[in-house]
Amino acid sequence: MIWSLSWKNVWRSKKRSMIVIFATTLGVVAGVFAAGLMNGWIQQRVDAAIYTECSHVKIHNQDYLLNEDIQYTIPGLGKIENDLKQNPSVVAYSSRLKTMAMAATSWGNTALMLEGINLDDEKKVSNLYEKIIPGGGNYFDTEMRNPIVISDKTAEYLRIKNYEISNETLDSLKVSGVPENVITKLIPSKDKRYKTEKIFRKELTKLLKRKEIKEYGQTILTVCRHYILRSKIVFTFTGENGELLYQTFKVCGVYKTSNTAFDQMNAFVLKDDLAKVLGFSDNDSHEIGIILNKETSPDDFCREMRGKYPGISFMSWKDLAPDASMMADYMDFYYYVIMGFILFALAFGIINTMLMAILERTKELGMLMAIGMNKKRVFRMIMLETIFLTTVGAIVGMVLGYIVIAITGHTGLNFSSVSEGFEAMGWAAVVYPNIAPGFFLAVTVMVVITGILSSIIPARKALKLNPVEAIRTE
Repeated sequence: MIWSLSWKNVWRSKKRSMIVIFATTLGVVAGVFAAGLMNGWIQQRVDAAIYTECSHVKIHNQDYLLNEDIQYTIPGLGKIENDLKQNPSVVAYSSRLKTMAMAATSWGNTALMLEGINLDDEKKVSNLYEKIIPGGGNYFDTEMRNPIVISDKTAEYLRIKNYEISNETLDSLKVSGVPENVITKLIPSKDKRYKTEKIFRKELTKLLKRKEIKEYGQTILTVCRHYILRSKIVFTFTGENGELLYQTFKVCGVYKTSNTAFDQMNAFVLKDDLAKVLGFSDNDSHEIGIILNKETSPDDFCREMRGKYPGISFMSWKDLAPDASMMADYMDFYYYVIMGFILFALAFGIINTMLMAILERTKELGMLMAIGMNKKRVFRMIMLETIFLTTVGAIVGMVLGYIVIAITGHTGLNFSSVSEGFEAMGWAAVVYPNIAPGFFLAVTVMVVITGILSSIIPARKALKLNPVEAIRTE
């Protein structure tokens, strides 16, 4: 009877109940979406750390970690590789040669970590080959001698990236949806080449209105971007005996990840090409990247391997990318903190609504107590009314939140206007929200607890009523 009576009481004042339900729905939708957005961001950062930057585990000579001197290759490489081949936990691995070098072209220079890779093995460990920019060449799919894949940021430093308005780009802008009147304004700058994005943006401000730049500027920048492929880059690095070595590589591809720091420090060449310059053999490597199966913990794998090879450094992705590791470890905590703050704020509105309901029903409550309803049942009735209000709003909110996450998880949320800041911290500018099903169960529990806690003050108010005085209330 108490359950039925409580449910009917909720709908006695439909307008007031709907306001509380609507507020709870909005709060839960906001909390679910915020949690989904954060989860998507963190998951993308973790995936980038593992499958683009670090692998699950990296192996080094311990001395190499101190100063990255090229003489410190991994000892006993053949034995380690045989062990990795036979280990059921290992999905794939790739060995690399690495050296710091100065890269220079006729237009600019920068310092880079030059990584020599085995192409077939690397594709099993890293998804960098999927990060080649449209119009930025290819991932070593070429007959070019001494090919190199550099980042978009490196191309900018070395002035291999520039901007040009041509007949081809004007046609591409039409296909991209840029209006004809905007394209016409670009014609005076046709066939001119701009060395940097800053110079090109400055030229656009002369040709277009601010509103046009805001709406179509990013599309124009993307379409007019041009890479001078097959450009020669001269690398200078120190040999094993301290002598200066020089080698020229030709740009075959340009990549871009969501981590600017990674991009501006790393360039990739074929291991055989780099080994010839450094004087190493195929059996020499400075680093091995390993991908493990889903059932294996990287930390447990590292501990096991350290016991077998005490002189070798085994580091998991959590050691190599501590920012992503920390966020992943505290992911659930962040969810519930966000949801907790929202429900805490909603609790005050619920308490206020229920207090108003108690004041309006003072005479009714006094009559119920006068005919024999004890305080325990009065408390249960008010508590159930509060739980019903919050639960209805939460269920609707979770359904709507799931729908929003499903839609945005498919289309993605584009933060390209602030992409430079996000990518400087290693975060993707296009986010695909997602949420674990278990989160909705946890939210339901939190909502019920919020309803119980929110009912305490109104229930205490009702329990303090004197039945005789309450019945006399007009």
